[in-house]
Amino acid sequence: MKIIFSSARTTSASCIFYSTNLSKINRVGSSVRLEIRNDPKRISYSTYDVALFMGFDPQAILAKQQNPNILVGVIEPRATQRNNFEAVDFIVLNSLEAKDYFSQFNRNMFLYYTYPQVPPVLPCPVQKEKLVIGYHGNKIHLDETFPRITDAIERLNYELPVELWAMYNIKQLGKWKVPEKKHFQFDVRHIQYEEENYAKYMAHVDIGIVPQLIPVKENKVLRYLIGSRNRRYQENETNYILRFKDTTNIGRHLVFAQYGIPVVSDMTPSACNFIDDGVNGMIAYSTAGWHNALRQLAGDNNSRKLMGNNLFNKYQRTVSIEYLNKNLIQFLNTIILNRSSF
Repeated sequence: MKIIFSSARTTSASCIFYSTNLSKINRVGSSVRLEIRNDPKRISYSTYDVALFMGFDPQAILAKQQNPNILVGVIEPRATQRNNFEAVDFIVLNSLEAKDYFSQFNRNMFLYYTYPQVPPVLPCPVQKEKLVIGYHGNKIHLDETFPRITDAIERLNYELPVELWAMYNIKQLGKWKVPEKKHFQFDVRHIQYEEENYAKYMAHVDIGIVPQLIPVKENKVLRYLIGSRNRRYQENETNYILRFKDTTNIGRHLVFAQYGIPVVSDMTPSACNFIDDGVNGMIAYSTAGWHNALRQLAGDNNSRKLMGNNLFNKYQRTVSIEYLNKNLIQFLNTIILNRSSF
């Protein structure tokens, strides 16, 4: 099988991730060969079996015109883009949320999870004196923690001293300011988002947290507007209202997984699919749920180690790059086989 992967947007984080990791497909076996090029307009597609493009690329149509038998796949298209899937045979996505959205365009979909490959553990530059809860990611997700998750951390802090280590791009986005000028009762260490700091800081936290839900200001008016007439579906005030993006994924979970650190995660489809609650981490939504999950992990060092090991083992078994590449080739072979049977 001869595969070409090309993109004109070579500097994007997603393109760099896929270029780096898809290149390892050549290790799967001698019958598979993948080439990477950044000039899709100058490629002759007649000699390839499979063409991969980042997002939707007009060259997908050209590839089909040059070679009607070629399999064309697009990687991580966006719902906000105007995509044309007429010449596309399959879509590569990084979450269940995205898979569900793009199912309206194509039935052949493959989940290829995107996440940073973290460097080996380095000595921690600071002395740990408290139980450390770790966060890494975008600054906006820190805003999402207030007050639902930050209140849970404060409750835990009354029971045993805790500290939040928050790693995000301070240089570009500025230092995270606590909403409503509230002062937390727990300390926050602000860490610049750099690859090396995964190894220096995140590798040494005791519990990882992954906030993912967009805050929803719940009130009676909102519930009335989204409810049915005469409560046909038996709606009541205890119903959950969860809001998350179509691009929600488990990338931030997998950083902690590589270091064997258990996580508490928001209740999103991808998280619930990967986290076995109480086995390799915890799932929560409400402040009470977050507090109970953090408290359970904080109070038992052996439980933390066991869940962290379980998370690392599941990462290796189900989402490591080697595993994903091997399954991608099997997926492509299945499409080719099914197409030839008609």
